Amino acid sequence: MNQNREAVLITGASKRIGLALATECLAMGFSAVIHYRTSAEPAQTEFKEREDVFFLQQELCELPQRLIERAGELPVTLRGLINNASVFTEGNLADSDHFEQIISTNVTVPVKLAGCFAQKVTEGWIVNITDAHIEGINRRYQNYRISKKLLNDITLQMAHLFAPAIRVNAIAPGAILPAAQETHSEFQALTEKIPLKRSGSVDDLRRTLRFLVENEYVTGEIIRVDGGWHLGKV
Repeated sequence: MNQNREAVLITGASKRIGLALATECLAMGFSAVIHYRTSAEPAQTEFKEREDVFFLQQELCELPQRLIERAGELPVTLRGLINNASVFTEGNLADSDHFEQIISTNVTVPVKLAGCFAQKVTEGWIVNITDAHIEGINRRYQNYRISKKLLNDITLQMAHLFAPAIRVNAIAPGAILPAAQETHSEFQALTEKIPLKRSGSVDDLRRTLRFLVENEYVTGEIIRVDGGWHLGKV
């Protein structure tokens, strides 16, 4: 493997949205460094014949900076970081332990990874994966929404702090894939709340990622990919 081949590190990329983003990175000519927590499937099976895909297992809440260091030991040149790994569970501010857990994974880890990335990469880009549906009060997923709102603001702060060497943007998906605890009918019912009257697909996110990577004059942007869901009912 050419040591100079540019690579992207994608957290939580063994399945779902992370896997789709890793696939798009490969399509753009990057090597993909796929982080996973417990299982590398289905990504490991899908990419088993490829020499430009690497897998790193790590519990991110334990020294997340070590993940950047391990990626730097691979025979590639790290150019991009996608902070995709996230926890989506029920809980509100009445549960302080849950709040601390959500903030640790959804906010603190991306901050530490980005800081270490910016120290080690002379020129590159970061894309944070946030959420388009986080406005308003929602007691069921209050802590999750707070964490993603904070990550949105941190994206803007990072973009200013790390410029001009590192560009930082965010993708805020809407109804793309059903959550693990969500039935198909519940997911389909969301379309009535979306102005475009349909859910999105991972291909919509892939196209957005490509735009943010290839347009080198864009930084500090949060792009909602949600069919207008954030507009609410008019």
